[in-house]
Amino acid sequence: MKKDYDLLIIGGGSAGLTAARFARQIDLSVAIVEKERLGGDCTWTGCVPSKTLLKAAKSAQTVKDGARFGINSSEPVIDFKTVMGRVDSVVQEIFTSESPETLQAEGIDVIQGEARFINSKTVSVDGREINARRYCYAQEPVPRYRL
Repeated sequence: MKKDYDLLIIGGGSAGLTAARFARQIDLSVAIVEKERLGGDCTWTGCVPSKTLLKAAKSAQTVKDGARFGINSSEPVIDFKTVMGRVDSVVQEIFTSESPETLQAEGIDVIQGEARFINSKTVSVDGREINARRYCYAQEPVPRYRL
């Protein structure tokens, strides 16, 4: 089955998602090919979890430093299981805005699998051929293709 797109984005991390949403704003037909999970490192292992952990640490430090401002309290007790539960819930909340269902509702097709170029205009994903006028490679590292 072939379907033509104005733009096919390879990689559904933060760069790919941003490119896809921008392409839809200018009324291009767009699809994202992702071999693992939408959201990429930023959502699942990088930005979102680390910033949520940093917020918890900053909150604990604020409680600890309260006496300097005339606010006396006991030393903060950190429940790591609860902290990690919060991290997981924030990750899931972010992913909700990046899920295949959300993207499809925005007019962005999501194709799960690994993209391989067949020629300069066609990509194969698990035997499915997809044509596009333009491609955006939004993964690390950028491979060197020989057509």
